[in-house]
Amino acid sequence: MRETRALIAIDDDDEVAALKALTKQWAETGASYLIVVGVAPKLSAAITNPKVVSLAKDAEGMLLNDLRERIEELRDDIDAPSEHHLQCGRPADEIVKAVVLHQADFVMKAADRAVGVKSPVFGAVEKKLIRKCPVPVWVVRTERDHAPKRIAVAVDNTQAMTNRAEAELLAASLLNHAVELARRFKIQKIDVIHAWTAQGVGYLSAPRSGLSSRDIEDYVAEWEDITSKWLKEFVASANERFSNQNISFVPKLVMGEPRTVIPAAAAEMQTDLLVMGSANRSGVPGLFIGNTAEGIIDRLECSVYVVKPEGFASVLAPGLKQAS
Repeated sequence: MRETRALIAIDDDDEVAALKALTKQWAETGASYLIVVGVAPKLSAAITNPKVVSLAKDAEGMLLNDLRERIEELRDDIDAPSEHHLQCGRPADEIVKAVVLHQADFVMKAADRAVGVKSPVFGAVEKKLIRKCPVPVWVVRTERDHAPKRIAVAVDNTQAMTNRAEAELLAASLLNHAVELARRFKIQKIDVIHAWTAQGVGYLSAPRSGLSSRDIEDYVAEWEDITSKWLKEFVASANERFSNQNISFVPKLVMGEPRTVIPAAAAEMQTDLLVMGSANRSGVPGLFIGNTAEGIIDRLECSVYVVKPEGFASVLAPGLKQAS
C-alpha cells in the first residue's frame, strides 16, 4: 500500500477530538505522512483604525498559540512521520495553498458543528474546500471518533446519457477512492447508492397533459426499469473489476430528490463515510452539481469524502489538478 500524504487541517472553529482519533487510526492503517496545518483568521486585515490594529494582531497571536497547542496535542499521540505549519489568513484559501505546497493527496478536516445544532454542520470553510480544493476533502463529523465501519458511494447517472465516457470516468474514480478507503480500514462491503426520479413526470402529471394515471405509472415504471438496470450493471462491473480485492459492492436504489433520499438512505444503512463527487461548475456528467451537492451534505449524519472529476483545476490552485 503506497504512502499517502494526508493534510490535516485545523481552524479556530474546529473540535479536534474526533479528528485526532481518526487521524491516529488512519496512520495505523498503513504508510502515511501527515502534514498538519493550523489556520487562524487574519483579523488585522479587516481593521482600518490604526489604534486597533495592534489589538487585532494580539488576538491573532492568541489564536495561533491555541492552534499550536492543539496541533502539538494531536501530533504527540500519533506515531507517524509528520510536519506542522501555522498560517494566518482565509482558512480555505490557506488550506488549498498548503495542499499545493506540500503535494497532499487529500485533506481531512473536522466539521464545524456537532449533530443537533440547527445551523448546517458543514460550515463555510468546509463548503469552500468542497467546491474549490483540487484533491479529495474528507470532512469528519465531530461525534464520529471511530474508524469507518461502513462506506457508501453515491453515484449519479443523470447526465450519463449525454456524455457516457466522462460519467464512467468519474464513477471509476469514485470507486477507486472508496476501495482505497475500504482497504485501509479492512472493510469488505461498499454500498452504492443511486437516487433516481422519472424525469419530466411533473409536466406529464399536469391536468393539461390529458394523460391517465395508468399512463403516468407506466412512464415512472419505465424510468425505474432503466435506472435499476443501469445500477445493476454498474455494480456487477465494479464487482468484476475489484474481484481480487476481497471487496464487494451492493446496490441501493432510492427514488426521490438526491438531497433528500441519499442522506436518508445513508442514515438507514448506518453509513459512517459517504464518498461522492461534486463540482462548482455545470456540464460535468455524473456529478452532483453545486446546490444539490451541498443540499446532500447539509443533511448527512455521517462524514463525507468528496472527490472532484479527473483534471479538475481549482481557481485557488490552477497548477494542481485532480487525478483519479
